[in-house]
Amino acid sequence: MMDATLDFTAPWALVLLPLALLPFLPRRDDTLSFSWAGWLPEDRIGRVLGMIARASAALAIASIVVGLAGPGLSGLAVHRTGRGAQMLILMDRSGSMTDVMASRGVNSSGASKNSVARSALVEFVRARPNDRFAFMMFGISPILAMPFTYDHAIIADAIDGTRIGRGMPDTQLGRGLIAAIAQFDARSFTGHRAIVMVSDGGALLTSEESHAIADGLARNRIALYFVFLRSSVYTPALDVAVRRGDASPEARLHRFFLSLRTPYRLFEAGDANGMAAAMRTIGEQQNYPISFVERLPRQARSGWCFAVAVACCAMLIVTRAIGVGSWQ
Repeated sequence: MMDATLDFTAPWALVLLPLALLPFLPRRDDTLSFSWAGWLPEDRIGRVLGMIARASAALAIASIVVGLAGPGLSGLAVHRTGRGAQMLILMDRSGSMTDVMASRGVNSSGASKNSVARSALVEFVRARPNDRFAFMMFGISPILAMPFTYDHAIIADAIDGTRIGRGMPDTQLGRGLIAAIAQFDARSFTGHRAIVMVSDGGALLTSEESHAIADGLARNRIALYFVFLRSSVYTPALDVAVRRGDASPEARLHRFFLSLRTPYRLFEAGDANGMAAAMRTIGEQQNYPISFVERLPRQARSGWCFAVAVACCAMLIVTRAIGVGSWQ
């Protein structure tokens, strides 16, 4: 860890710290009156126990006061290294994602594309402990559900949360991809970068969107993975459609991605096994040395102060018991 700064949530409580001096003030009941005490032996143990008792009481009061002031460490950062990548998962949240995957007609039944994608993505995130993930959705407009974080549980929960609610009525893929690229603009380059885009369809990109996507991917050195969820078993493969000169939105989108100067790969999934296989392949390819600094939330330390106070109170009880036993 580095860059730790001690601060207090209630620093005004520190004005009570002088109360810790109370145990050292003389008390009337500390002395016993004798006509002559010259014959009494020197009580070294009693003096030591008295000093321990006073020090314990003072430390207990000081610890309680500091604990009430709410001490903590802010600005903590951890330098992490491992094998992985910086990945942003861009997931389609249009209404068509609720349809059955690889449908065979009006009587087809099976898991929805959203369900298949959600399960595979959650498993993918949990299996990669060293990756830095972000999660974004797109439909009518892009929605950043979770910025880059090392907390994979939050990313998995955000992905799993796509099961709730209805999908958006449109697929603005270009806007979503541009917004995803922008998440890398202000980040230092600490390892390989990738965008995993999961969608069941293409979109017609404007010339401005095409230029923005190509320039952004090159500027940030981002690899693009397009996981295409097939809506019908009768739809031809996109590579075949491109060779045929197909003008469908999906084929045109794939053709544009093939022209990029940055790494690009297409995966077509027709069922849960295909989706899982695609994510495994992406994981195998994005397995490079990575190094980054993670900022941690403030770490409260009041508990430690109260623990010290409890220990000091226990010491007071012990010294009191010894003292009382000696008089008996």
